[in-house]
Amino acid sequence: MASGGGDDPLKPDQNEKNGDSLPPDTEEHVVQESEEVFCSYVFYRYNQAVQEGEDELPSDPEILALQPNKNSQMCRVGQQLAIIGDDINRRYDLNFMQMLSELQVTPENAYNFFCKIAERLFDSEINWGRVIALLSFGYRMALHVFKNGMTGFLSRIARFIGDFLLRNRIAQWIAQQGGWIAVLELDNVYVKYMLMLLAALLLGQFVVRRFFSS
Repeated sequence: MASGGGDDPLKPDQNEKNGDSLPPDTEEHVVQESEEVFCSYVFYRYNQAVQEGEDELPSDPEILALQPNKNSQMCRVGQQLAIIGDDINRRYDLNFMQMLSELQVTPENAYNFFCKIAERLFDSEINWGRVIALLSFGYRMALHVFKNGMTGFLSRIARFIGDFLLRNRIAQWIAQQGGWIAVLELDNVYVKYMLMLLAALLLGQFVVRRFFSS
């Protein structure tokens, strides 16, 4: 399991911000806000896919019913994560869909499957790129279970994410960065973004290999 730390290609260089940094948040607060962040992320990702004409995109009524509060900071955080992670998501999607197609997901085993794959994403470190990958996997899992006849799963996956963040000290790491709101201050995105693309590609291959060999 990840211990955090290390250089994060998507984390702002504090020296570039003239010494200013966000005050620490609490992990409980991060968990409380995670559902709104995830739902906002899903809303914007889904609408991006609709606009781009993604093949076989199901009309999930639970996603269609989402009405993010555009004045909410957490809504902006979810949108920002969807925008930053756009190409990262594309590189993960094929791996996530491959994994999910090999699994027989049921309401009873969904949480265990979710945790098993999510743990692989964070087994070496914690950074914003991997947090985006976690949200991307949650989004893909929600679509997968809906396509396989299980409705009302989006809110359950949102709870899975909050629980996973807390149990694996990822909420603590996010709190140490200043909370979810720190996402809105990510800078020097272009260079760091290109570095994360390479990391995402390598990690995606690693996750598939490790998951199916266990």
